[in-house]
Amino acid sequence: MLDISNLTISSPSRDILDNVSLKVTSGESIAIVGESGSGKTTLIKSILALPLTSLRQTAGHIQFEGQTIQLTNKRQELPFIGIDIAWITQNAKASFNEKRTIWAHYQDLYKTYSKYSSDLRTLEECFSLVDLPYSKEIIRKYPFEFSGGQMQRIGIALALVAKPKLLLADEPTSALDALNKKILVHLLKKLHKNEGITLVIVTHDMSVAKDISERLVVMKDGKIVETGTTFEVLSHPKEAYTRKLLAAIPRLRTV
Repeated sequence: MLDISNLTISSPSRDILDNVSLKVTSGESIAIVGESGSGKTTLIKSILALPLTSLRQTAGHIQFEGQTIQLTNKRQELPFIGIDIAWITQNAKASFNEKRTIWAHYQDLYKTYSKYSSDLRTLEECFSLVDLPYSKEIIRKYPFEFSGGQMQRIGIALALVAKPKLLLADEPTSALDALNKKILVHLLKKLHKNEGITLVIVTHDMSVAKDISERLVVMKDGKIVETGTTFEVLSHPKEAYTRKLLAAIPRLRTV
């Protein structure tokens, strides 16, 4: 499905991603973990072909189902981004226009996606998938009228409009309290299992990675330093850096 080979993304002074290779197979759930600055978010942004401000691709390639994603410093219109690959952010509210209703946001997406696909979900179907109540009164509300946890689920709902094959989640639980984090993790696991969505989640929270992923990728200083099944990596970490991450969360040291 997704093939990242020897990808290097550089700033004028250093490599932000250094010879990164990762293959994602359809139906997998993968967690990419590492400390801040390890390159996790840059990797996700590269998959989404987002503009590389002050950065450039110096080596390697990204392919999604045989289609090459060429990185530039300009915004690109790639039909499969949003249709086949969807993205949820760590701060859903920030990705919404506070002056527009939830229904207006849905209409914008529907208008855009209908140029490329006739198989789109209704907003009611999307709300049902993320366990949110649906009514005309609710969808006519504005983002500021919802809690952070509700907006995160609404963000996921809108990401599901075009029935994506791959869902990328960048620190989706970092701004949530313990209860909403638990709800969101359960929801993502359900979407992966019931809808067959391939899931790649970036997180610094090893407990989230343990709960949600089948495969773990550990990044440090722009490199992948360890990868394997989540059980293997958590039970028998090979790298000192991985052991350091696990040592910060004693309850995960045994699986």
